[in-house]
Formats: sequence, C-alpha cells, structure tokens
Amino acid sequence: MMNDGVTESFIRARKNKMIPVWIILIAVAVVAIDTVLFALLELIGVLLVIMITGIGCYGSILLIKRSRLEYELSIVSGEMTISEIRNQTWRKKVMSFDIRDAQGFKIAKAEEVEVKEKLAKENNHKVLPCFNEESEEIYFFTARGKDEGVQFDIFIDPDERIKKEMASRNPEAKRVFGL
Repeated sequence: MMNDGVTESFIRARKNKMIPVWIILIAVAVVAIDTVLFALLELIGVLLVIMITGIGCYGSILLIKRSRLEYELSIVSGEMTISEIRNQTWRKKVMSFDIRDAQGFKIAKAEEVEVKEKLAKENNHKVLPCFNEESEEIYFFTARGKDEGVQFDIFIDPDERIKKEMASRNPEAKRVFGL
C-alpha cells in the first residue's frame, strides 16, 4: 500500500574531523599575529591584539556552528527530497528525485564513502553521506536529481518509516531493506 502523505526523518551527519584542526590553526595564527603586533607596536598593538583575537574567536564560533549538520529526508507522493540543515536554523534543499528511479541499492560500509568521493569528481557525481558515526546499517543507492541534473551517490541510514515508504515504491529497495 502506498502512502501519499508526508514521511519525514532527520539524520545527524558525520562529524567533520577537520574542524578541530582548523580551530587550532586559527588559535596558533592569532597568537603569532598578536605576539608580533604587540612586540612591534606596543600601545596600538594592544588594540590590534584585542581586535585580532576577537576576529579569531568569531571565526572559530562560525566554524563550530557550520559543523552542526543534519539531513532531512522527506517523501511526498513518491518523491524524496534531501535537505541540509546547518546549526538547526539554515536549510538548503540538496536534491529531489522519484524513488522509482533510484537504483543500485545495496548495504554499504562507511569506508566506501571516501572511495566514492574520490571517484565522484571524475564521474561528475555528487556524494551524499546521510549517516553518522552511530549508524548501524548504511545503505547505498544512486539517483539523478530532478532539478540538479547530476547523478548522486547516496549513503543513507533511513528509519523504518522511510524504509517502508521507499520499499513500497522501488522493488530493488524492498529487496535490500528486507521488507
């Protein structure tokens, strides 16, 4: 039975492992710049030190906020839309596609994402890693974005409602999800 209502799910994304590195680099740069400015300019240097430190702190806060990423999966009348939500406030539609057109369903491993990301540029694909570190089962499939015109390699950790909705519209998904 197909449900023409709205089915939604939210998935916290994997943590970006580079954010702490960037914050450390910002801190080191701020300390180095502050030291040079203070040593060379003394009184005016104090004001510049305060200003540079403030800019560094603001930049670090922006990086931390930008790193809070979730994916929203919504299905309406057989069309799945995947959106990014950053810092629980900023939303951007990444892609939408008809579930019947998705193909290549299989169970995947997190390590496959890196391989696909490397190949994606060569194949003019985009990779969507819609799962996080706690994900127990990761599924893979490909779909062409309706508005985007690009093939997406999608790694996903759907909840049971999304699985059932996808399985009701795509026999390949039904076989892989075991429904």
